[in-house]
Amino acid sequence: MSPTALVALAVACVGVLAVGRVRSRRRVRARLVATPADAAAPAGPVPVAAASVAGVGLVMAWAALGPHAVAALAVTAAALPAHARVQRRAADRRRRDVQLPAALDRLAASLRSGASLTMALDEVGEALEAPIGPEISGLAREAARGRPVREVLDDWTSARDDPGTRLAASALVLASIVGSAPARAVDGVAATVRERLDLAAERRALAAQARTSALVLSIAPVAFAALLVLGDTAAAGFLLGTPAGWLCLGLGVGLDAAGAWWMARLSRSADW
Repeated sequence: MSPTALVALAVACVGVLAVGRVRSRRRVRARLVATPADAAAPAGPVPVAAASVAGVGLVMAWAALGPHAVAALAVTAAALPAHARVQRRAADRRRRDVQLPAALDRLAASLRSGASLTMALDEVGEALEAPIGPEISGLAREAARGRPVREVLDDWTSARDDPGTRLAASALVLASIVGSAPARAVDGVAATVRERLDLAAERRALAAQARTSALVLSIAPVAFAALLVLGDTAAAGFLLGTPAGWLCLGLGVGLDAAGAWWMARLSRSADW
């Protein structure tokens, strides 16, 4: 590969990564704004500098390496936002799992002070940040409108199908039905949730090496195919210019994705 081609490829990659980083930073800032209206406002356009670098890099890659390199870069650029969304959702789930024991502690303290369940839910929702704060505030609003607490908690467990939520909702429902002290039940659930989160974190740490190996095995075929397309014109013409080549690419990507999913499933420890 000539030096010009390397420079073109580097510029294109920098431009694509710059655009992705700018969008990621804007999403993070949107989460930190003061009001929900600001958070829901649409993000502005990508800065001209990042878009210009990406455009110049793609043009240089087209001129130096041909349309095959641009196609490979376009596929990579399309995959990056999807990967970022998956990572962001996973981070939100982990943050909510960590917040749940603290929310239950606050709920038990409020119930112990004499507040009703609806008032306690409202106090906890106002005191905690997203994602669990607005979630609990929504429960309080539903209960304040006259819906039975049991129905509200059933909807909560249906929307959030995780063991911690089911334990907390079951404890509150049972305490309200049998008339026992709800604060004691919530304290017990908070301790159980916190213990299970600690065990899950330990399992994730022990499985880190297996996940790294799975990541390398998943990325290696894609990287090799990209280098083959960029460095071998004949191979690129076959893979991207013939039906048999597209069939090979489709089968390869499908098998690689299936293998990555299976390895991730085997190496990923359960949350509970």
